[in-house]
Amino acid sequence: MATLPTNKPEKIAILGGGIAALSTAFELTSQPDAASKYDITLYQMGWRLGGKCATARGPNARIEEHGIHGFLGSYYNALPLMARVFEALDRPATCPIRTFHDAFKPESFVLMWDYQYFDASKPELGTGLQRWPFTSPMNDLDPANPADYAKLMKVEHWLVAAARFLQGVVDEHHKEHADDAGIISGILEALHWAEGKRLLAKLTDALEDFAQNLASAAVEGVLAAIQGLVHWLQKVEEKLGNDHVELRRLLIVADYLLAIIRGALHDEVATKGFDRLDDMNFSDWLAKHGASAAAISSPMSLNTTNLSYQYPQGDTTRMALMGAGCYLHWTLRSFGFLGAFAWLFEAGTGETVIAPMYEALKTRGVKFEFFHKVSNVGLTADKQSVANISFDVQAKLNHPGEYQPLITVKELPSWPGEPLYEQLVDGDKYRGIDMESYWNGLVPAERKTIQAGADFDRVVFAISIGAVPHLCPELLAANPRWQTMCDKVTTVQTQTMQLWMKKTTPEMGWDIEFKNPHDCVIGATYLNPLDGSVDFTHLLPWENWPADATPKSLWYFSGAMDDYETPPPFTDTEYPKRAHARVKAQCIQYLQTSISPLLPKATTNANNPPGDPVGLDFSLLQGYDEATAGIGIQRFNQQFWRANIDPTERYVTSPPGSTAARIKAWETGFSNLVIAGDWCYTGLNVGSVEGTVMSGRLASHAISGLPLLADIAGYPTVSGGASL
Repeated sequence: MATLPTNKPEKIAILGGGIAALSTAFELTSQPDAASKYDITLYQMGWRLGGKCATARGPNARIEEHGIHGFLGSYYNALPLMARVFEALDRPATCPIRTFHDAFKPESFVLMWDYQYFDASKPELGTGLQRWPFTSPMNDLDPANPADYAKLMKVEHWLVAAARFLQGVVDEHHKEHADDAGIISGILEALHWAEGKRLLAKLTDALEDFAQNLASAAVEGVLAAIQGLVHWLQKVEEKLGNDHVELRRLLIVADYLLAIIRGALHDEVATKGFDRLDDMNFSDWLAKHGASAAAISSPMSLNTTNLSYQYPQGDTTRMALMGAGCYLHWTLRSFGFLGAFAWLFEAGTGETVIAPMYEALKTRGVKFEFFHKVSNVGLTADKQSVANISFDVQAKLNHPGEYQPLITVKELPSWPGEPLYEQLVDGDKYRGIDMESYWNGLVPAERKTIQAGADFDRVVFAISIGAVPHLCPELLAANPRWQTMCDKVTTVQTQTMQLWMKKTTPEMGWDIEFKNPHDCVIGATYLNPLDGSVDFTHLLPWENWPADATPKSLWYFSGAMDDYETPPPFTDTEYPKRAHARVKAQCIQYLQTSISPLLPKATTNANNPPGDPVGLDFSLLQGYDEATAGIGIQRFNQQFWRANIDPTERYVTSPPGSTAARIKAWETGFSNLVIAGDWCYTGLNVGSVEGTVMSGRLASHAISGLPLLADIAGYPTVSGGASL
């Protein structure tokens, strides 16, 4: 009698350890009978997971990140993924972060920055950078409740949300100034404030009518309402001029949002999608649809481009470039948020997002091969599929089984700042070597190749696109679409610094009261190149500082980093040191010239007068070892800064023309190869955790058919690229 064949699980090799790889594995293992269907091994360079979201614990267990991280309330894929991750965990009662709502906190405050040019005829207006504090309205939708997503997931819902957002801003502004006895109140009455509110209500009603059936007659009603609002705004502007900052800003918000709504309707994105707009730059598109120069140059407009580092070659002295479709998709859906405009992490990204994903996958049987750096993806002779994958095994384990990567800090699973050398053969020889750097000059402990058929049946390439030219030359040579994608889907370097301070943020001059309990200072459109800033003081309780040297506040800064030096060959092992030194010098210069508008009582003159009225008083920096911290600028040496220069760390941008070059997860041109990452075609096509999670879900769909495309929020359901 012949022996019947045994159905064995399909062997899936996932290359990379960032969120694209982790979310692919999580989606595959979420399916019924996943353990019998898939045998998954994830191969990761170095000692930790997370990719651009990797977190380390440094001196005094301080949290050290690649940049500023958080989720927007419109992360319709990433938020529910994390809710499912925490549902899958069975953490002990002693673990302080056990549920989704333990891990994520709502945030509604944004500090934007406006620039007032000097006007000799109106010196009272001031000049230079001026704070533009902005508290977003909140709602009762819960990102952990799947039923709430259906209320927001269509383009037409986002248009209604944008109109309601504008209504909320107008109502809040009117409420704040309704009782003013001064000139602003008088202007409001003179300009028939009630008329503007009536027109806004008419716009929202018309958009809700449009959302019901997408009928052209409804569009006419929306456009008529917009036209009425435009006329009202023109009357306001004629009487107001440029004298009253807050009302001028309100006009800018209205001008900007009306252009967004008008343009979305004109270009029929609800039925024809966003992709066809991506040959045009965002600023040209806004101008085409009536946005004023003031609105296009405003922080309302630039928030999207600055948040996603959309500067050519990372050079912030140049105009931002972003495909209009990508810009509109990202911006519109940001108004359709669940609960709050943003959700911040209770602890570091590694503790809140990456460690829980790793733990959940381990319980589901996913295997992890750390210290495996891909060196080549090889093709079969006919160039139709992947034949083998080669690795540089950076270090070997001195024990059987898998590397155990986590440590515990205050009962919280965390990632160490360097490998746990005691688990490695000759571990001490790796001290001081950055195993995540392509320029580290490390001689691998072993070279290893896995073969199709024997070691894997399918490959998920989930390493960032910056590494593709180095790891996949055979793919680029065999399929021109890959080369086109690498040419047009560009990447930029980024930089970040973190400051531990001896004074609280209010003691350093912050005087704005927050309206919601979890709000903190999240700054956007500040001075380049580190235009993003955030007060993450809430992270300090998760760190281990001496009682007599505990910081009172913690600030992060992040921004693009220009390609001042073309990245050299990987044999130039001094390059990371040069980049690190360059970021250090830029950060010091930045602090010497830029701290006063943000924290006016953190300057030398405010703390040790007489002195510099603009630059930071470096004595405010808390050292991790006060005995060696030094004085003055020397104290910066014990802060944290980072140059994100490696091919896998470069941020993926969305310049005009890039969307058409992106390849879908299942259209790689090679029968057993699937791709994942925010550089693939996701429909969102903007570098973000949301885009990365979408790509992981799409990779899972390419392998298994699940999740259904209709269940991946934001993925186009028609050929034109319309969102759900």
